[in-house]
Amino acid sequence: MPAIRSQILEVVRDAYPKTFEGLSPSKPLGEKVFSGRTPHPNEVLNLFVQQGLTSALPMAFYMATRRGPNSLMDGSLPRNATLSPEVLRATFRGLMTLREVELSGTHRLIFGPKGPCSAPNCPSRSPTGPAALEAYQKVFDQIVGCPQLGTKVLEVPELYEDHEGDLQCVGPGICGNCVEGWESGHAELRKQAWATLPDIFGLKS
Repeated sequence: MPAIRSQILEVVRDAYPKTFEGLSPSKPLGEKVFSGRTPHPNEVLNLFVQQGLTSALPMAFYMATRRGPNSLMDGSLPRNATLSPEVLRATFRGLMTLREVELSGTHRLIFGPKGPCSAPNCPSRSPTGPAALEAYQKVFDQIVGCPQLGTKVLEVPELYEDHEGDLQCVGPGICGNCVEGWESGHAELRKQAWATLPDIFGLKS
């Protein structure tokens, strides 16, 4: 049994990494790693709390916050997915903090001052114009998502759409250089948010 438990823990820790470098768009993270029925994030969080898997807890807390308040307090969930008052308080506190980090960081990234755009037709050349503001708003909404759904701050944003084989920015007319700048800026935001997860959820780093 110790050998089996060790193997299981290795898989779990790989899916709930302790460091930002463990995150990858192609790597299954969170509850997707479990075979059979996909557990509710609350179930996983409760399990890790009970088992004292401290290295996996920051990611487990984050995965629970991604679905938002309704999921955290869903009265129809089984007993093992019902969070204790202490864990629920920590989760809500973390959700509110992460949402603030996500909104303010993305707002600075998209709407903040930036260098001049080199593409002649890119709306960013006139950043306060109506075309730029419309495009910026669509990019902003794509990154932060619906406020009722929790937080997406650790997710890699999908800023391109496929238009019959032609990849275009979700913000109409925005050039590739601007998108690359936003992608690199959001990568730094994800890295900073990840580093604060233990403190945000009241865990020892």
